[in-house]
Amino acid sequence: MLAIMAATIVPKFTVAARQIEDKAILEVEDLLRMYAFRNGSGTQQIGLYYDKISGEVSLWIKDLDPANPEGPRVWQQDRLSSPVQLPDGMLIVEALVDGVPMRDENWNIPSYPDGSRPRIELLIAGREKTAALVLETYTTVPVRIGEPGVVVREQIDLDDQGAALEKW
Repeated sequence: MLAIMAATIVPKFTVAARQIEDKAILEVEDLLRMYAFRNGSGTQQIGLYYDKISGEVSLWIKDLDPANPEGPRVWQQDRLSSPVQLPDGMLIVEALVDGVPMRDENWNIPSYPDGSRPRIELLIAGREKTAALVLETYTTVPVRIGEPGVVVREQIDLDDQGAALEKW
């Protein structure tokens, strides 16, 4: 009787764990989307922050210090987005910024002061699910690399191809 119960319960736990990890990956995708949107539409420098110990991913903005409004801008957690709490056993195992790996356990990926932003690649791994997310510098939507049916668009320089003056 115990074997029958175990045979029906164990797969449900596996499916539930996979769904929890997939939800966390979707939330990180949404955070990357918000990072790109806030960078493109706002005037403040924005950063993607990861704390490996707590497993939290969040957006931060460089804004006026409430304690010293006349002083320099400081990094503060974004009030318009909720942090993502990765489930137990799930980590961002690799983060690349313009192809350069982030080496620290805790890191911040800021947008550039000129308003542009870097290319971000995140490899998220859990016990049941793994995903590679890429946010290109010219898009506002991250993509999952390796997912069936996903096509990553390449940036094209029309000047290099001699098509800059063609009518669209």
